[in-house]
Amino acid sequence: MVKIRAYIKLYLGGRKTPFFTGYRPLFTFIEGMKTSGSIDLIGRDKFFPGDEGEVDITFLHVEYLGEDFKEGKRFAFSEGSESLGEGIVKHIII
Repeated sequence: MVKIRAYIKLYLGGRKTPFFTGYRPLFTFIEGMKTSGSIDLIGRDKFFPGDEGEVDITFLHVEYLGEDFKEGKRFAFSEGSESLGEGIVKHIII
């Protein structure tokens, strides 16, 4: 298990509604490979399309984060094949 602090941006035009703590989109750190992670919001109850901010994300399967996984690593997140946003790893917590 790995928990990170990340700065994310939720694109306008993809998701129509906000998400809440516990949201589990698919994340892409390695081209062509997706993994699930659980988002915990920090200092807010909802994350709306167009919002940007820091969140904590917990991943159970570290093997899908890549050999170059570190602070500063960029990633994308999606629901199925629909890209919803992007982010950057700010800090690896555990």
